[in-house]
Amino acid sequence: MAATANGTKVRSGADKKVATAFEKECIETLKQVNEYKLIAEANAVTSIYKDADLIRETSLKLEDITNNAWRVYFSIANDIINVEKKNTLDEITINMYLSKHSKLSKKYDEYGGYEKISNAIEYIHIDNFESYVSEIKKWNAVMRLVKIGFPVKDNLSKYVDAKAEDIYNELEALLNHTFINVEAEVKTYNACDGIYDLIDELNSGSQVGMPLDHANILNKEIGGINFNGNIYGLGANSGVGKSTTAINYLMPSVLHHNEKMVMMINEEDQNKVKKELLIWVANNIFRGDIHKYQLRDGNFSPEMMEILKKAANYLEELKERRNITIIPFEKYTVKAAIKIIKKYSSMGVRLFVLDTLKESADSRNIDTWKSMERDMVDLYDVVKPAAKNVALFVTYQLGKASVKLRYLTNNEIGQAKNILDVFSVNLMMRKPFEDEFPGGSHEIKAYKLSKNKNTKVPYILNRNKHYMITFITKNRFGATDQFQIISEYDLSTNVHEDVAICNIAQDF
Repeated sequence: MAATANGTKVRSGADKKVATAFEKECIETLKQVNEYKLIAEANAVTSIYKDADLIRETSLKLEDITNNAWRVYFSIANDIINVEKKNTLDEITINMYLSKHSKLSKKYDEYGGYEKISNAIEYIHIDNFESYVSEIKKWNAVMRLVKIGFPVKDNLSKYVDAKAEDIYNELEALLNHTFINVEAEVKTYNACDGIYDLIDELNSGSQVGMPLDHANILNKEIGGINFNGNIYGLGANSGVGKSTTAINYLMPSVLHHNEKMVMMINEEDQNKVKKELLIWVANNIFRGDIHKYQLRDGNFSPEMMEILKKAANYLEELKERRNITIIPFEKYTVKAAIKIIKKYSSMGVRLFVLDTLKESADSRNIDTWKSMERDMVDLYDVVKPAAKNVALFVTYQLGKASVKLRYLTNNEIGQAKNILDVFSVNLMMRKPFEDEFPGGSHEIKAYKLSKNKNTKVPYILNRNKHYMITFITKNRFGATDQFQIISEYDLSTNVHEDVAICNIAQDF
C-alpha cells in the first residue's frame, strides 16, 4: 500500500492483483452456487404455477431468486395472485396481465413463455415445495458466506446434499476448533477464599434484578429479573393473558431502566406487541382510559386521538435507544431461538422473551413433552452463567385439565413438567372463579400486610373489578408456595397492580 503526497493511501500494483484474484474467485464460486441453485428455483416457481395458493403461503421472495428467467416467472405470478388478487395462473390470465406490461412480456417470451411452464408442470410434485424453498434459502446463505470470504469453495459439492443447519453446524464446529485452546487453563476456586468480597458484593444489591412493573409484592418474593443466567417461566391457560402479562411486566421496566430486550414471538405479529405497549403508555403514563376494543374499532374521538399521539410521541423519543426488538417466527424452532440469543447477547442484550414455548417445528419426536424438555435444556445451555449469562422469560400454556383447578401446581404442566428443572422462577396465573368473590362458597380471604408485617389488613375483592391470582410454584430466590398474590388486573386497558396476598385452598 503506497501513499500520495497528501497522505491518501492507494493500492499498489501488487495489491490490485491480490484483490482482483480474490474477486475472481468469488465470482467463480457464486457462478457455481447459482448452477446448484437453479434446479431448486425452477422447481419452486413451477410448483407455484401448478398450485397458485402456494405463493400466498410461502416465505419465498423475489430477492431470493437469482436466475433471471425464474425471477420473471415468479414476478408475474406474485403480481397476478398477491397484487391483482386473481386465483389462477392459466395462459389467458397471464396474457391479460402481460398486455399491460410490455417490458415484462418481452422477457417472458424471450425465456420461453407459457410453453416452458406447461412442460415443467408435467413432472413437478408440489408436495416437495417446502423442500425446494429450503434449498433456495440454503444456497442464498452460502452465497452470503462467499461474499464475506468464508472458506466454502471446496465444500460446495458436499453442500448439495446438506441442509442449511448442517452447514451452520459444520462452520460453528470450525470456529470452536479454532478457538478451543484460547483459554487452555481450567479455572478452579477455593470455596473459603474471597468471602469478604462476596459479602460486599451482596451488600451492594448485586442479586437484585430488574423489577417487574407494578408488581411490588411479586418483586419482594423473587427479586425481580436477575440477568445472570436465569430462566423465568409464566404459565396460564389459553386466553388468560400470558403474552399481555409478559409485556406489562417487562417492557415498561426495560424502558425505564434503559435495558435492552429481544422478544421472540410465534403466535402473534409485531403489531400486536406494539398495540399492547401503546395501550400501556396511554393508560399508565398519560392516565387515559383507553380500551383495546377502541383501537380495534377505529374512528377515534379527538380526546382519544390526543392521548394516543402523546403516547406515540413518548415512544418515538425512545426509538433511537432500541430498547426493545421484536422478532416474529414464521416457524418456531429452538435452534432459531438459540441463534437469536447468541447474536443479540453479543450486542449487549441481557433479557430475552420467548412467547410462547411450544414444540419446535423441526422436531420429529413422537412425544411432544420429551421434545420440549430437550429444547429447554438446550436453551438453558445458552443462557446459563457459564455461557451467555443472560435472562430468558418464557411463557407457556397449562394443560387443559387445569382450567377447573383452584390451586395451580407444577403438575398442571403435564408430562412436560421437567422443563422446570432449568427454571429459576416459575409463575402460574388464573382469574378468580365466580364463587371466590364475597358471598361465594369459596370466598377468597385476602389481606395486605402492614409495613412491619405484623398486622394483616383485610382486602375485599370487588365484583366490579378485574383480578389475577399469581402462584409462585418455584423460586430459587425466596419462598415457594407460601401464599398467592392478588393483582387488580384489567387486560382491556393493561393496567395492573399487586394489591394483596391470600392462601388458596388446595384441590383434593
